[in-house]
Amino acid sequence: MRRSIGLFWVLFALTGPLSAQETPNFSILFHGGASICQGFLGTSGPAPEGGLWLGISLSNRFDGLWGVDYYTMPSQQATLYQPSRSNPVSFFVVQPSDDFALTVNTRWYAWDKFDPIHQRFNSTPYVTAGLGMDLVIDEPAPPSTLPNPPTANFYNKSYDVLFSMNLGLGMDFPLDRQWFFYTEGLDHLIAWQELTQIYSIRAGFKVMLDSEHVDPFR
Repeated sequence: MRRSIGLFWVLFALTGPLSAQETPNFSILFHGGASICQGFLGTSGPAPEGGLWLGISLSNRFDGLWGVDYYTMPSQQATLYQPSRSNPVSFFVVQPSDDFALTVNTRWYAWDKFDPIHQRFNSTPYVTAGLGMDLVIDEPAPPSTLPNPPTANFYNKSYDVLFSMNLGLGMDFPLDRQWFFYTEGLDHLIAWQELTQIYSIRAGFKVMLDSEHVDPFR
């Protein structure tokens, strides 16, 4: 009986400090990889891409993330028809060279990403999806092939704001309580007259932080 009571207090002494630890809920993610572009804005082979995301844990199965990604565009000419492709009253040419995507995303994990009993993270596959806008940078096309633009403002601003969407699959691999390695495949869709899809394979690191490291007043 005394041994059982003694064992109980030893376990209590060991698990007490662990249970008092705050689970890291904030994350910083940075990654790089290669992407292939297909669709209205041109077709190109593997090209560099990268990004920086910030995340917050919404539950043990969901994360919310804010992302900034860079994609290399094909620098090929694409023809825009006004007012629409089915009713082409006029047209003009754009030549995208770079794309900066600003998106709000969520990650859904296949099972609990954190084990509260052992106070550790699990290797967990996930599905990611999100919406946002892209700032597509336009290079000027050769003057001899460029029809007169409908308005001078379009070419003066040198970029276009377009609707976009993310769909992807990935997996987290915890290195310790704070650092993760992750890899994912992403389909980034851009809507502009016709659909453009950027398929990317990327890998990166995720750093987990708790409120004490994020909140400057703690």
